Amino acid sequence: MRKMMLAAVMTVAMVGSAVAAMPRLAVMNLENKSGFRGYEKDLGQGMADMLVTQFVNTKRVKVIERAELEKVLTEQKLGLSGAITAQTAAQVGKLLGVEYMVIGSVNEFGTNKSVIGGFGVGMVNHSANVGLDIRLIDTTSAEVVAAATGEAKKTTRGVGISNSAIFPTSVALGSSGFNSSLIGKATRSAVEDAVAKVMKNLGGNWSGVILKISEDGVVTINGGENVGVQANELYKVIRKGEELIDPETGESLGSEEKVMGEIKITEVKPKFANAKIVNGKDILKDDRVEKK
Repeated sequence: MRKMMLAAVMTVAMVGSAVAAMPRLAVMNLENKSGFRGYEKDLGQGMADMLVTQFVNTKRVKVIERAELEKVLTEQKLGLSGAITAQTAAQVGKLLGVEYMVIGSVNEFGTNKSVIGGFGVGMVNHSANVGLDIRLIDTTSAEVVAAATGEAKKTTRGVGISNSAIFPTSVALGSSGFNSSLIGKATRSAVEDAVAKVMKNLGGNWSGVILKISEDGVVTINGGENVGVQANELYKVIRKGEELIDPETGESLGSEEKVMGEIKITEVKPKFANAKIVNGKDILKDDRVEKK
């Protein structure tokens, strides 16, 4: 019994170490180099907020709350946005206790319209283009450890399309009205593109759960391109066991985990992936998956 408890304690300690090992980062407001000034006060901030959300969604990093970042910047008499050097970012990161700082710029942000046909009855094409550069700064060395460009173009065709559906200026970046517009969709895609590229260069593996297992044996997990899952990767399937309670103190010692088998990724989608079982017979929905 005591051996079992010791094993459980070691398991909990290992899980705690894995969580603690998740890199911590903070995101600075981006510098606006796009030439667009309609959102001048919140273009960089809005883009940074979207980056924060996307980094959190990878489930592979811990992201510092923006309020904590703002407090440190205020104390250091530094601006939230605008040009900032890697050295300054590293100094701020050390004060925040994070391993990485994200800095960068918005380089393209706008829409275009063209008419196919003539005499005032042609079809109108609208396109939204967004581009941003981000850099990941190591706060210990002030070195750029990863850099990525996120780009996206969204198009729509039709007549009588309202400005709010293409490029709303009366709503805030990140709001539902902005996100549903053409420029909003392009912004979201560009942010996702940049984060996915940076995460390929950042340590730590994503872990998730099995969403479903089809009758023909296809296993669907809750992560795809957004968390760096790639085709042909192997993931072990883990099931949480019975919770162990110390009979003397009533304290939970955690639970043992059992490896149920392995799956191999066969198809990767933006936010989920499909796999096949390569070994194991009792794999179930809600079992956890971790990269081998």
